[in-house]
Amino acid sequence: MIRLMRGSLSGTSSRAEDVLRQAAELRVDEVVFYSLFEISKTLDPEELRAAKLLAAELGVGLGSALEWLNPLRPARNAAELALGDGDYVKGISTIIGAAANLNIDEMFFTIGTLDDRKGNWTEQLAAVADTLKALAPVLADCNMRLLVKTHEEITSFEVLRLIETVGSGSLGVSFDPVNMLVRLEDPVDVAARLAPFIRQVHIDDAILQFEGNGIRRYLCRAGDGIVDWDAIFALVPGAKRLIELHSGQFAMPIFDPEFIAEQDYLTLPAFASIVEMATRNLHTSPPIQGDFDARLAAAIRRTLR
Repeated sequence: MIRLMRGSLSGTSSRAEDVLRQAAELRVDEVVFYSLFEISKTLDPEELRAAKLLAAELGVGLGSALEWLNPLRPARNAAELALGDGDYVKGISTIIGAAANLNIDEMFFTIGTLDDRKGNWTEQLAAVADTLKALAPVLADCNMRLLVKTHEEITSFEVLRLIETVGSGSLGVSFDPVNMLVRLEDPVDVAARLAPFIRQVHIDDAILQFEGNGIRRYLCRAGDGIVDWDAIFALVPGAKRLIELHSGQFAMPIFDPEFIAEQDYLTLPAFASIVEMATRNLHTSPPIQGDFDARLAAAIRRTLR
């Protein structure tokens, strides 16, 4: 089954109708939008219903992420706050209800960015947990589960604590292996740690190369990088697979003592594993990240294996 994010289609249009038609031409089974607002800016029931009918006519599944979920970053939540007349939980509850009407039963969300981690990160995680707890009744009513994405700013240990705090009945994991490299975590180790809660795996790949006082993540065609897909799929055989082609080439100053000290979860074996991954590419040039069509084709092949 081929499932992919809307942004992993090479077309320039983000109009829901154009996206669905392009997905159908590529024989994609399901396309996932970053938010329902990409389908209807006002969550107009008629517009959403029209998208649902067109998707069914084209034979394409319709999915959506929740995009951001972080009440301490209101600048990203203007639409949700407007929906709820200033009540963040009410606004997200409206989105969840609209998604349920489209037969969507899981939506993943991102908490923040690397810059957010440099701020009041502990308070942000606590606020996210409180929001998820408040959403539990509407999630149960809508038969919906939210999935926290392993984005580049969050560790697998923080994800696990969030699930333990909120409960796995309403919260699971959308596992994005290449992002764990930015946190200096081995994707296979993370998959093993979070396996009981992983509902979805994002398909993309990357290599690590030494650069300056550290290493940098370069994205590449799935199967050409350092992610051990066979090991991950063996750990989570029932997880859905979602193609998402990334763009960030993040640098990690692993030889900076201050940076390493900030990663208080990092063990020596984990650090050694990341360094070993970088040594595999000592004499290779960085991959051409913009080779979009080749990356998409490779991700589809990896998904169908």
